[in-house]
Amino acid sequence: MPELFAEVVFPIPLKQVFTYLVPAPLEGIAQVGMRCFAPFGPRQAVGFITGLTGQKPAHVKNLKALNSLLDGEPLLTPDLQKLGKWIADYYYCSEGEALFAILPMGFVKTKRFLGLSPKGLRERDRVMGILEKEGPFRKVNWETLSGGTVLLTPRTGGLARLLSKEGLAELKLEGSTAPLEEDALREAPALEKGPPLHPQQQAALDAVEKSLEAGTFKTFLLQGVTGSGKTEVYLRAISTVLQKGKQAIVLIPEIALTPQTVERFTRRFGDQVAVFHSRLLPAEKIRHRRRMASGEAKVAVGARSALFAPARNLGLIVVDEEHESSYKQDQPPRYHARDAAIMRAQICGATALLGSATPSLESVYNARSGKYGFLSMPQRVNQRPLPGVKVVDLREEWIVRGSDRPVLSVALAEAIRETLDKKEQSMLFLNRRGFNTVTLCLKCGEQVHCPSCSIPVTSHRKGGETALLCHYCDWRGPVPAACPKCKDGAIRQVGLGTEKVEEELKSRFPGARIARMDLDTTRERGSHEKILERFRRHEIDLLVGTQMIAKGHDFPGVTLVGIVGADTGLALPDFRASEKVFQLLVQVSGRAGRAEREGVIYLQTFNSDHPSIQAAVRHDTEGFWRGELELRQALSYPPFSRLGLLVYRHREEKKAEQAAQEAAGFLGRESRALKVEVRGPAPAGIFKLRDEYRFQILLKAEKSQAIRQLIQKLDGSVKVPAGVGRSVDIDPQSML
Repeated sequence: MPELFAEVVFPIPLKQVFTYLVPAPLEGIAQVGMRCFAPFGPRQAVGFITGLTGQKPAHVKNLKALNSLLDGEPLLTPDLQKLGKWIADYYYCSEGEALFAILPMGFVKTKRFLGLSPKGLRERDRVMGILEKEGPFRKVNWETLSGGTVLLTPRTGGLARLLSKEGLAELKLEGSTAPLEEDALREAPALEKGPPLHPQQQAALDAVEKSLEAGTFKTFLLQGVTGSGKTEVYLRAISTVLQKGKQAIVLIPEIALTPQTVERFTRRFGDQVAVFHSRLLPAEKIRHRRRMASGEAKVAVGARSALFAPARNLGLIVVDEEHESSYKQDQPPRYHARDAAIMRAQICGATALLGSATPSLESVYNARSGKYGFLSMPQRVNQRPLPGVKVVDLREEWIVRGSDRPVLSVALAEAIRETLDKKEQSMLFLNRRGFNTVTLCLKCGEQVHCPSCSIPVTSHRKGGETALLCHYCDWRGPVPAACPKCKDGAIRQVGLGTEKVEEELKSRFPGARIARMDLDTTRERGSHEKILERFRRHEIDLLVGTQMIAKGHDFPGVTLVGIVGADTGLALPDFRASEKVFQLLVQVSGRAGRAEREGVIYLQTFNSDHPSIQAAVRHDTEGFWRGELELRQALSYPPFSRLGLLVYRHREEKKAEQAAQEAAGFLGRESRALKVEVRGPAPAGIFKLRDEYRFQILLKAEKSQAIRQLIQKLDGSVKVPAGVGRSVDIDPQSML
C-alpha cells in the first residue's frame, strides 16, 4: 500500500512547511484542515495539516510520523484555508501564524490529555496489563484513561510513551472536537419586525439586494450620517441572505458595542445569532463556532475574530465602522479585518458591505474610483437635524480665568447644569484615561517616564492613593518626592484624564449620578454591559469615557455631548492624525439628539482653527475628504501609495540601530528596480518599549506587492542578527 505524507505548518514565524509520514491507523482519517500532534525538534507540538501527498520528499531519509490527530473533521472551511494563505502572503507572515490566528484561542493554547485510541478501547486486556504495572503509581485507571481526563505531565509521561508505542493511546487537547454540553433549552424570543424604511435606506438596500440576488462578489461602501439607520439596512440585507439559505457575518470594532449589537440582532434573528469576541470563555468560543459550522447559527456577530466564523455558505459580510483602526491586528499576523473581510467575500462569491459615518480615506478613494459601489444616506431617519456644535476656545478661557487648563469651561459646565435640570442625559468624551497625563519637575522641566518605555507615565487615583502607570507595559510606581533628574525641583502633575473629569463632575454636581467608562472600569467580565444598561435605564445622568462611548451607541435620553479635549491626537507623528481626530469628533457628536429632543455639542479646544476641527464643527465630511485627499496625493501617502514598516528592536540601542542600518543599506541598493522608496532607519515614535530600543524603516510603493518582494530579497540576503527582534507591518495603521 503506498505511503501517505502530511504537509504541516506550526504557529511560528518560520515560513516553512514540514513533511511527516502519516501512520497506517491515521491514513483514512487525516484530512487537510485538521490539527495534529507531531514531533518538532526535541518536543511534540500542535501543527496544522495543509496538504496530503503520496510523494515522499527526496531530500529526507527518515521521516518522523504524526503522533495523533486532534480533530474528527477539518476545523477550517476551504474558504478559510484560502484566506489563511492570502493573509500569510499579503501581510508577510508564515502560513502557520495565519492559520492558527484563524482558530479561536480555545483550539490553540491548550492542555494535553492522555486518552485511549480506538485500538486501545477495543483491547482492554492489553491496556489493563500495562495499567496494573504503571497505573497505581500515577493515579491512572481505566475510567480516567478511557474518558480522556488524564493530564499529561512528567508524572504520566512514561505511561503515555508505553501506551503510545503499542498504539493503544493518543494525545488529546482542550478544544479538540469532542461534543460540548449545550445550553439548557430556553424559550425562543418573539422576533421583532423592523420599522418602515426611509427612502434613502430603501435605495441602499435595493442596491445590496441586487448584488445578493446575482450571487457574485461585490463590495459596497455605505456612508450614512450618525442616526441615518445603517444598522437597519444591515438587518434587512441579512434577512434576504437567510431567506436564500445562506449565512452572514457582522463585524463591529469594539467589545463595548457587542452587548447592544447582539441584543438588537437577537431580537430580529433569535437563536440564529452566534457571538465572537475575546472576552468569551474558551468553551463559549468553541460552542458558538460549532453552531456556525453546523448551520444551526446563521449570523455571526462580533469583533475582529468573527471574521473567521466557519460559515459553510457565506452570502454577506458587514463591516460596521469600517474606518476603525482596531480592525488592524497589532501582533503577527498583522492583518486588517476589513480588508481580509473583502478578500473572504471574494473567495466565497459573497457581498461585502462596509458602513461608516466617517469612512476611511482608503475606502472613499476605492468608492470614487469605482472599485466599490457607493451608497449614501445623508439624513437621519427621524428627520431630526444633526446636533449643533458650539466651539469653546480654551486659549481665551485660560486667559480669562488665569489658571491651569480648565477641566470644564464655563459654557460646558452651565450646559451640563441645564441638562440635569431638564432630567436629560449628558456624555463627556476624553480619549485619555487616568487622572493626570504628565508628571514633571517645575525647575528643570523633566517629565517622569516609564523606566521600560520612552513615554511619560500617567497618574491614577484609587482609594485616595495616587500611583504612576505606564499604559504600554503596565509598569507601576509611586509619585517621586523630588525630580529624578535634578534632585531639586518640586514635582507637579498636569494634563487631563477621564478620572480627573469624573472627579470634577462629582465636585460640581454633587446630586448627579455619574459613571466613568474606560479600560480601568471595564476590566471585569460583563462590566461593559452593566454600565451601558444603567445608562440606558437612566440610572446614570452623566457618563464620562474614552472612545468606548464615542460610536455605535443609541441613547434617546442624551441631548448633550461635551468633548473635553478635541485636540487629543493632533500632535502625533502620524500622517493619519487629522483623519483620526475628525472621525472621533464626528462619531462622538453623533451620540446626541438621536430621538425627539434636539442635541448640542460643546467642543473644547486649543486649536479651533484646525481644518479637522472646523470640518467636524460644520459636519462637512465631503470638505474634509477633499482637502485631506489633496494633501495625501501631494505627499504620495495612502490611498495613493502603499506602505510597509520594518521595526528592529533590541535591549541594547546600538545593536538595534546596527541591524536596522544594515537592512536599510541593502533595501536602498535594491529598491530602485522595484520602484520602492526607502526611508530610514530612524528611531520609532515610541523609541523604547518594554525595555527594547526600536528603529524603523518605512517602505513606500505604488503597490504592496513591490514592498513584499523587496522584503523577501532582504530576507534572502541579510540575516536578522541573533537576539534582535524584527516586525513587518504591511499597510500599518500606526507609525509609532
